[in-house]
Amino acid sequence: MKRWVIILLVLAVVGAGGWYAYSTMEQQQQAEAATKAAAEADAAQALEQVIWASGKLQPVVWAGLSPTLNGAVTRVLVGEGDQVAPGDLLLEVDNSVLQAQVKVAEAALAEAEAALAKLKAGASAAEIAQAQASVESAKAQVSVAASQMLDVQSAVEAAKAAVGIARAQYAEVASHPTAAEKLAARADIAQAEAAVSRAQAAYNIVKGDPDIGARPESLALQQATSALEVANAGAQVRAQGPTQEQLAVAAAQIAAAQTEVTGAENRSASAEAGIKSALAQVGSAQAALDKLLAGATAEEIAMAEARVQSAQAAVDAATAQLAQSQVIAPFAGQVGAVNVHMGEQIDPAEYAILVGATSQMWVETTDLRETDVVRVAKGMPVEVTFDALPNQIFDGVVTYVAPVSSAEKGSTNYTVRVEVNDLDPSLRWGMTAFVNIRPE
Repeated sequence: MKRWVIILLVLAVVGAGGWYAYSTMEQQQQAEAATKAAAEADAAQALEQVIWASGKLQPVVWAGLSPTLNGAVTRVLVGEGDQVAPGDLLLEVDNSVLQAQVKVAEAALAEAEAALAKLKAGASAAEIAQAQASVESAKAQVSVAASQMLDVQSAVEAAKAAVGIARAQYAEVASHPTAAEKLAARADIAQAEAAVSRAQAAYNIVKGDPDIGARPESLALQQATSALEVANAGAQVRAQGPTQEQLAVAAAQIAAAQTEVTGAENRSASAEAGIKSALAQVGSAQAALDKLLAGATAEEIAMAEARVQSAQAAVDAATAQLAQSQVIAPFAGQVGAVNVHMGEQIDPAEYAILVGATSQMWVETTDLRETDVVRVAKGMPVEVTFDALPNQIFDGVVTYVAPVSSAEKGSTNYTVRVEVNDLDPSLRWGMTAFVNIRPE
């Protein structure tokens, strides 16, 4: 009896405990269900507040580059994926003429700079010595010219003296016979006639002698007669004066002497001009020496500096024109695309090379609707996922909201930029991203 009572008591206790446990578990399940329902409700409400959009991962800094000049591509120096530094030459079109213009401008600049440096440095010892030698040489030329002038003047005087002599000789020839000569001729005739008369008288005394021909009186008469004939002939010659031939010869001598005078006087003018030229060379050489010793003036240096500046401007202009035929990397980054080939004609309206600084990238939305953009503001937190890494969620923040829409595929969308923290290095430019913007 007691045993059954104990059993019943135990069963009663166990039953009461089971009932209590069941009741407690049911209450707990009801509480959990209520909590889950509340959480689901909260999640659903929060989900309704999330703004969904897709976009592209791209560098913060990127550029589509192309030369501004038309032409055939002559060099492509990079490929897709290459890293470039600022100033690297990426591509060129035919620019041989422009390169030649740059070289010409650079040569002119070098010449102008050398001239300026020479002015500032002053004359060298060799240049001064050469200038001094030029002065001495010019002075020597003056001495030579002066000596030549003296020789010419002597020649003029000699020629004039020869003219005087020739004229005197002509006058001498033309003056015959003079009165004295005529008187002398008559005296010679009279003397000869007297001698003939004396000889004739002596001959007449002995003319009857048979040997008269051998007598001295006959010889004396013959000699006296011959002397008279000579005296008459001489008188006749003197009376006639000089012949035309004699006068012509004398006149020719005068003309020849006068020609010598004219030639000497002409050489005198030339010699005088030579002296003046030599003196001018002395002055020029001395001025050049003085200038070397004095050095360049401030005005000359200023002009030389201006020529350098002008030459530099020409180089800059030529270089700028050459740059229009080239594609130069404006910043460090990675080549994303090369859209041209060797020999292809460039269209400046389309980019040839795409470069981006992929070390810093962000996400730009492509389909954020105008109904959602009104709830977006800078600083809002963002969850970002990528098709390439579907199991990873990246935290980000809105850094920019476009003030103007961009119409794509017939819809009005706004661009929002999202800065993403700790981007995976495997992510690449242009990958598709999905953003969940949670307005606060």
